[in-house]
Amino acid sequence: MQLLAMEPEVIAVSPEALATYTSHKMGEADPKDGAWVAIDGKYKAVGYLARSRFHANPGLNELKYERALYKTLAAIWVISQRLHFSDRFSVAVSCLLPSGEYEDRSRFATQLRTALANFTTPTGQLKVTLAHFDCKPEGGGIYLLHYRNAGKAHLLERVVAIVMIGYRNAGVLVSYRGQVKPGCTSDLGFVRLVEGVMSRTSGQSMERLIPAIVAAGTEVKLDALLHLPRSTSKEGRAEDVVRIAASIKEARELYKHALTSWLDNVLPMQELDEIVLCGGTVDYLKSDLKNHFAPLPCFIDAGVTLPPAFDTQGLGNRLMDVYGAFLVYKTEIKKVFPSYSPLNRASYEADSGLSASSSSASNPSTVEVAL
Repeated sequence: MQLLAMEPEVIAVSPEALATYTSHKMGEADPKDGAWVAIDGKYKAVGYLARSRFHANPGLNELKYERALYKTLAAIWVISQRLHFSDRFSVAVSCLLPSGEYEDRSRFATQLRTALANFTTPTGQLKVTLAHFDCKPEGGGIYLLHYRNAGKAHLLERVVAIVMIGYRNAGVLVSYRGQVKPGCTSDLGFVRLVEGVMSRTSGQSMERLIPAIVAAGTEVKLDALLHLPRSTSKEGRAEDVVRIAASIKEARELYKHALTSWLDNVLPMQELDEIVLCGGTVDYLKSDLKNHFAPLPCFIDAGVTLPPAFDTQGLGNRLMDVYGAFLVYKTEIKKVFPSYSPLNRASYEADSGLSASSSSASNPSTVEVAL
């Protein structure tokens, strides 16, 4: 298993801008760092290229599934380059969408199937067949991991909440004695805390603040913030560190209360038997959330640890939801395509999981992707 992770940025570009980029670039970047795709004459740079060359933004206020179309096409192109596929092959795609966008899954599938049939990449046209499509709400992969670990009998007797807290969103799914009902999503991801710090400080960016806030931890250790001040004087830098630390503490408290208030409002607290906490932000707020929900049993990431071979980029539990979806999807694909068998070369995971497989002679290249 190998991990393929790409930056979230996507931006519209002109073919002339891409031609200029191509003619002026020196060296040879990895395909994932120079990805762009075009559909019906509309060109989009994706990932690192979009961020570094065209100053794209993460699109936190846009619908995920709309950007997911271009991200999926770009990831599939990168995979085709790594696996040395021809310009025609088939893919099976599994994806996770926020609960608030889950109703758009059919629209996304239709758009993806149409776009895959003929799209342009840095190496030419690709004509890809969407052999199978699966979509689950965010948190669904964690629920499936919890189901595997706890067992069917356990979940049939309990009301279980899956609380997913990521960078952009916070969302919940609730299983009522084995029946999972559509959840809800808010914009109370970790980004709200970072924005709170930025509004209380000057000269800071999200890219600099995020790792510093995480490294500072719940105690907000000053040593983790020493590189942030922009002042040129020793005294000014010392004052800035103290000010930034105070801003983090204040923003953290406000964010924590906003998040727990929302969760108390959307979760069926009187019925719950246990809670599964997941998402990258859970590491940062683990003790606060456990204390808030006590005495309810709280499981972190369904008690599952990512295989070291999978987490080669230190993304940790940010991959757990898609990892769970990927494991289950592999089993589903084997039922749909009995001839499925992994390639000896490698399996790749794209933003969650991707494994390559060979099928019948009439369909020589099939890729399974979980995004």
